[in-house]
Amino acid sequence: MPPEANTDGPSENDRDAAVATVVEAVAQLLDVDEDTLVLDAPLQSIEGWDSVNELRILVYLERELGAPLDYDRFTAAETLADLASLVADTEAAGARA
Repeated sequence: MPPEANTDGPSENDRDAAVATVVEAVAQLLDVDEDTLVLDAPLQSIEGWDSVNELRILVYLERELGAPLDYDRFTAAETLADLASLVADTEAAGARA
């Protein structure tokens, strides 16, 4: 009998999809090559990252997800991996609702 699905959080596939969504959003909105984005690099090191573009990315991700992101957690994110984790958790919470 297969193990039951983990309903406590996002699956690895969900996390991979969240990474792809975040990388695509940042690359598109900041006009940078996706291949130059490193998941664990500080967001401030990304060319074009500033407070205005940070808000543009927030709005873009919320539209893509069809759900609001935790603003405090979004602004506390230090890396793309942090943002991807937030996106994955938000999607998982929406799937459970």
